[in-house]
Amino acid sequence: MSQSAAQHLQQLYQELSRDIPALTAQLAELGQTARNVKRDLGTDGHLDLGTYTETLDTFASIEANNRQIDTLNARAQTAATRLAHAKLLLPQAYFAKINLTYDADDAEDFYLAKVGYLDTAGNDLVYDWRAPVADVYYANRIGATTYQANNRVIAVTVNQRQQFVINHDQLIQAVDSQTAIGDPLLLAVLANNRSGGLQEITATIQQEQNAIIREQDHPIVLVDGVAGSGKTSVLLQRVAYQLYQHRDAWTPADILIITPNIAFSRYIRGVLPALGEAEPLSTTYLTLIQAIGRRFGLELSTLAGNHLTALADLIQLPQPEVPAGLIPQAYAQTTDETAFITRVQHAWRWLQATNQTPSDVSQWLDWSTLASSWGLPTLTSYDRLYLLVQITGYTQTTTTALFVDEAQDYDADVWLLLAAVFKNAQLTIVGDHRQRLTGTAPAIATFFDHTQTISLKLTTSYRATGAITRTFSQYAGDWQPVIQAAQPEGTQPNHLPSGHYSTLTVPDGQSLALITPTIAAAVQLAKQVPNAHLIRPNDRQTVQSGINILALPVAKGLEFDQVIVTDWHSAFYQDAISGQNRRYVAASRGTKKLTLIG
Repeated sequence: MSQSAAQHLQQLYQELSRDIPALTAQLAELGQTARNVKRDLGTDGHLDLGTYTETLDTFASIEANNRQIDTLNARAQTAATRLAHAKLLLPQAYFAKINLTYDADDAEDFYLAKVGYLDTAGNDLVYDWRAPVADVYYANRIGATTYQANNRVIAVTVNQRQQFVINHDQLIQAVDSQTAIGDPLLLAVLANNRSGGLQEITATIQQEQNAIIREQDHPIVLVDGVAGSGKTSVLLQRVAYQLYQHRDAWTPADILIITPNIAFSRYIRGVLPALGEAEPLSTTYLTLIQAIGRRFGLELSTLAGNHLTALADLIQLPQPEVPAGLIPQAYAQTTDETAFITRVQHAWRWLQATNQTPSDVSQWLDWSTLASSWGLPTLTSYDRLYLLVQITGYTQTTTTALFVDEAQDYDADVWLLLAAVFKNAQLTIVGDHRQRLTGTAPAIATFFDHTQTISLKLTTSYRATGAITRTFSQYAGDWQPVIQAAQPEGTQPNHLPSGHYSTLTVPDGQSLALITPTIAAAVQLAKQVPNAHLIRPNDRQTVQSGINILALPVAKGLEFDQVIVTDWHSAFYQDAISGQNRRYVAASRGTKKLTLIG
């Protein structure tokens, strides 16, 4: 490591160390000043409206005081953001450096960090990893290249790429990297213990991951990635990148993440705050649909038994009979040959224009008659919601960007409704078509406009050792020929006829998962293993150091240092349709050690 790099770190660390108490004091002073201003307004402020001149003076004084408060608020917000960034950078001021030459200018160093930071004169001390110039670092190029900024293509020569391992003011390691992100740093990060929540991957984003994170040409991004390829990490880094790109227009409240269960939501919590962003909203699909249903007066307790895929076709066919509940005049301006959805949408617009919309939309139409006319036994609340969304043209306006994880688990009905409700939002959808535990996943791309959609793949698995990766790859179907392992060989997986779980021990700081086929089996096993953490789908508990017990459906998307899969030779794992997928998912949860119990 060079002395100059160590000196640069020392200077930056000292500046951050000085700024933190200074900014803390500044915030306290601004807070006191604001309180004084408000107190003075409360004691001295009064409305003097005796004459026209006095009225103008009074309102001018109020306006001046409002401007003073606005100025104090703006200064406080700037100081608070700067303080938060300084605290975030203090343990690791930066993780990489690129040396660039622009045209005939002298070479210049750019240090990359989780967030950008300026000195008091406005000079960049470190650059945010999401800044346009950082793209040349993640693109793995040395020599002449370009990047885009402010709708311009900027030519530049990359002279050097370096990565750093930093602990506060200590430069532990510097790695020169000519063609790719350095293996030493990547492997060191991958070797970390897996307990607590998911970790951000800013310092080790790979080229194929970077292409997804920074994709801006298509509003709908579909990602199909192998187990351990970092799909969830990439999704969250993309959330952070989108917030940075649209920082003048978007806030975390404009983002919605759909997760498979509450345990998974807890697992990913903390990644975005580690990148200087507030937590966005997250929910399960059922909770989301129940909330939308209540807007239409519908209570949805289950999504089972629905007919959405049939209805998507049926509403495009003519429906000569006027559905009971519609005013004939609203329906009469279309012909019998017109598609049902077109006629009813026309009727809805007519009712709106004439201020005759029904007070109870959920009971507006004769659902039983409609179901009979389509040859359906009934229209569930979920079916009715879909029809009402289509008829009224309801769209979600509070969500600017929707992110969906574990996408392979959702059936066609989900994509039909999401495509309708979020048709004005940007969508990022990630999954693994081989990780569906029951049945076959639909082709998600068919539910969206292909001109607005890009499909990308992740084929390198970073999670597990080479031996574990090779083990789960044999169950990966069409993924098997393309899966690449990033880690060394490691320990070979064990195949044992039986297990004695009550005497299990786990190294300090590591996590071990006992994965059972069903939730009921997990509950029973937890009674036999002292001090184990039982994780159910709706628990707020997530991966912890020590022993974790959970069913395979809950384990999806999570990772552990060690994994023991119970009942490996049971009918659950030998199912003719889904057995291989289940084995692929179960065997790919561990990073260091895998044991399969027969």
